[in-house]
Amino acid sequence: MIDIDFRQIAPRCGGKQEAFEEFCCQLARRKVPTGVTRLHGSGGDGGVECFLDLPDGSRVGWQAKYVFDIDSLLTQTTKSLNTALRIHPGLTRYIICFPFDLTGRTGRRGRSGVEKFEAWREEQVGKAANQGRMLEIEGWTATALRSLLMDFDPSGGIQTFFDETVLSFEWFASHLRAARAIAGPRYTPELNVRTGVARWFAAFGLTREWDRDLTGRLKGARKRQKRLSEAIAQTSRDPAWPEWPDSLREVATAALEAMTKALDACGNLELESSYDGHRRSMELLQEAVSDLSVLEAKLLVDLEERHGPGRVDSPGFRQYMAEYELTFPASNLDIARESHAALRDMYDWLRSPEGSLAFCRAFVLSGRWGVGKTHGVCDFALERLKQQLLSCVVFGHQFGGEPDPWTRLAESLGVSVYRP
Repeated sequence: MIDIDFRQIAPRCGGKQEAFEEFCCQLARRKVPTGVTRLHGSGGDGGVECFLDLPDGSRVGWQAKYVFDIDSLLTQTTKSLNTALRIHPGLTRYIICFPFDLTGRTGRRGRSGVEKFEAWREEQVGKAANQGRMLEIEGWTATALRSLLMDFDPSGGIQTFFDETVLSFEWFASHLRAARAIAGPRYTPELNVRTGVARWFAAFGLTREWDRDLTGRLKGARKRQKRLSEAIAQTSRDPAWPEWPDSLREVATAALEAMTKALDACGNLELESSYDGHRRSMELLQEAVSDLSVLEAKLLVDLEERHGPGRVDSPGFRQYMAEYELTFPASNLDIARESHAALRDMYDWLRSPEGSLAFCRAFVLSGRWGVGKTHGVCDFALERLKQQLLSCVVFGHQFGGEPDPWTRLAESLGVSVYRP
């Protein structure tokens, strides 16, 4: 038998108080196998958690109080008893369950817990008698509850109220096996079709795959940044590497600075993925893309003024200049275009679900029945488990009706909801 500490009862069914109430009702149901009716509702149970109607028309009611001192117990129980007598006219026996043992008589001043309880019981029975009601009051103390648990719970089912759920790697593995079984034919691992949804979940879960995507794009953009910086600084008369136009050096330097700021901000996303960091990176990327677009257009105009409209991107012109003139007049334009494309790629990726979901706390995946939503979710959760990453999978049909969704979620996962 596990150690029964009522202060450590698992906060199931909404909280510790609710768990204790359910625990006591489970014991009542096992003590009286048939006929016990459970009532629910905070303040709406009519003074009893459950009741039993006897053949003679009388009623037995159980009330649970999750308090740990006699004064609070008697104060709260008085209110519940008055309500029960009013709501249940056939009530003749009232069983009070509480998670502590009454103190006995000592040589110290003041009444003991036993004395206080007995005095209160006599007072309440007397009040009922004055109203023409026969009433018995019985107390199920902590010791009595433990004894009943040993008598009526040989399988250990009720003892799970005192289990501690440890969310270990093994727990998550077991949970996903159960989720896979619940999914049934909606999840068939053999039909593994890689879709874009997998990359969305990779971003949402901040997986190594998402990290590699970000790092790869940053690495490529940094190379373009370096080439652009070297091209802007070029002042030699090497015909194979033309000098940067003086008239566009200031515009190019400003564009390079914007590109550097944007990539530095994106680099910080590798260290700390935050919504504000993502927003700031997007703003800087947008500014840099705009500046590089302007620079690209000005370089094109400059080259066309020198070599004629439409010739710069002509394959024949480029081949002639390379083979016969040993020069590459469009190299600066190409470098600017490559820088522009690299930043545009980074901007589009961070704006797409594949990049932006890394900075979200929730997202909704919608689609028609049968398109593979369940398959994709289960597949990715199991893939994450292989990477030592943890996931929970629950299904919509588990959230119908009462109680509230948060309690439903906890119960679906087999864990406790703690509400202090």
